[in-house]
Amino acid sequence: MQNDFCEGGSLGVTGSLEIIPLINRLRDKFSIVILSQDWHKSHHISFVDNHEGKEVFSKHDIQETGKSQVLWPTHAVEGTFGAEFHKDLKVLPSDIVVRKGLNHLYDSYSAFGCKNDRTNLEEITRNLNIDKIYTCGLAYDYCVGNTALYAAKIGLEVYMVSDCTKPVAEGTKEEMTKKLQQSGVKFINSYEIE
Repeated sequence: MQNDFCEGGSLGVTGSLEIIPLINRLRDKFSIVILSQDWHKSHHISFVDNHEGKEVFSKHDIQETGKSQVLWPTHAVEGTFGAEFHKDLKVLPSDIVVRKGLNHLYDSYSAFGCKNDRTNLEEITRNLNIDKIYTCGLAYDYCVGNTALYAAKIGLEVYMVSDCTKPVAEGTKEEMTKKLQQSGVKFINSYEIE
């Protein structure tokens, strides 16, 4: 729930502000809250501004990595307002913040990171004996969904809190839903969680 992903941000998701009160109520039901935070260098490989003549949301083959990359508007640059959590999101000193996307050559959608740029989230879940997670936030079809997929892959019981997340686009939302269902991720609404 960073400013750049909320409405009005450089990569604002429609309906993002309406889920903040739901997330704030939901978080009070848990003793451990982990926040994922994109924290990019300004020359990050995924920023369309760093690829002359390319269009936003197009795919581009990256020579340095040999991978295809969706090109995004510049977002969540370390230390900027856009990278900060939205002012209305309840954040407590006890929350654990996992920063991702620090390596400018790799785009890490999952809060666990990617193959070449891992975060310490997997280690955190092991150290805290976490075997079940509930995912929510922005955006369902990218960061939230990929975090859920990786968590399921490493054997955690995973719940997607459907009313506490929003997608970038309907097409990618449908694709992500299929992947999540195939991975055994369970769908739940915040009011069902006691």
